[in-house]
Amino acid sequence: MPVKLLRIRAKTSRISKNMELRELESLLKIEELGLSYDDYIAPMVLWAVEDAERIAEELGVLRVVPKGGYIMGLFGGEKKKGKSEYAGIVVERYDAKNGVVYIKLYNLTRSYNVPINLMNRYGVDVYKVYYAGLINPFSCRTYNILLSKKGDEDLKNFLKTLVELNRNAMPQRDLNYLNALIAELKTSIDMFDENRYYVIYRCQRVFSACVPTDLTKAVSESHIAYLECKDQDQAHYYAGVLNYLAYKVIELKRSFIRSQFARPALAITVAGLSWKTVPEDIRRKISDLSSQLSRKIAWSKYPNQEIAFRHLASRPEFKEIVRILDGYVDKEKLKDALNLVSSPQENSQENED
Repeated sequence: MPVKLLRIRAKTSRISKNMELRELESLLKIEELGLSYDDYIAPMVLWAVEDAERIAEELGVLRVVPKGGYIMGLFGGEKKKGKSEYAGIVVERYDAKNGVVYIKLYNLTRSYNVPINLMNRYGVDVYKVYYAGLINPFSCRTYNILLSKKGDEDLKNFLKTLVELNRNAMPQRDLNYLNALIAELKTSIDMFDENRYYVIYRCQRVFSACVPTDLTKAVSESHIAYLECKDQDQAHYYAGVLNYLAYKVIELKRSFIRSQFARPALAITVAGLSWKTVPEDIRRKISDLSSQLSRKIAWSKYPNQEIAFRHLASRPEFKEIVRILDGYVDKEKLKDALNLVSSPQENSQENED
């Protein structure tokens, strides 16, 4: 017996969980998906049964990491109702001279100094974090952050000592902000290996991807995902393919789903674009074009990632990536792949950063 697949969508963002059903009726619409049950359910079944290790095997990469390390306290508290601001572990200024370190953390009014041997005692150092908000297609930057290789307790004890050493010169506001950071701070360090090759991408909504180049004392955070690749050519190939898939979502006016995690990696295999299955000449061309874009594109701040992709679409190297992959990929497989990471109808609010 044929099954008609329907979906309920909101007409407006003004829906509250406190509303009653009678209030919701006029704010919702029912639409037919226009898909068979098999077409609709197959990608979700594949997603449910596949894990990161099996996706990595299908891609021919060393690892697929769906979510980076957890770091609470990057920018301190947010300006929200019922929430208090506090200091963040993002380092805005850092200077070391004559055995003394001067540090300004995010949300503090000034720099504070500590003996450098205190940092050594607690295993504290400045690390680079690859942060989702700084990833654009083919380009990315990092923030400097304060972490301890010995763990959270040592970092908290370091901050407590910093407070005690600078208490007489510290405004009450900074004292309160640092004490709040010490209470809230939680980290799970996920270090990149500087001798390996990676593709990192945003794991929420628009999965812009790039190949990071500076991996010395570099860590991930929980809003990015990444592939650990076998060599640089493979990393650049997958950066090109991920950005191609993200661009196709935008080009076809689809809506990115919110939580991506390993879905873009799985979408590569569903589209038939795995390194293991694509002919070598195509892999080599995509990798080379992707590498060129990585060298040429300077990082810029965009209002959202769709605009970043609109700018990217004008570059001849990316036009060639799109032309090559459009000519190779099976259209039905591509559709299945895009169903994993997006939905058919456009909703600009969902596609914003």
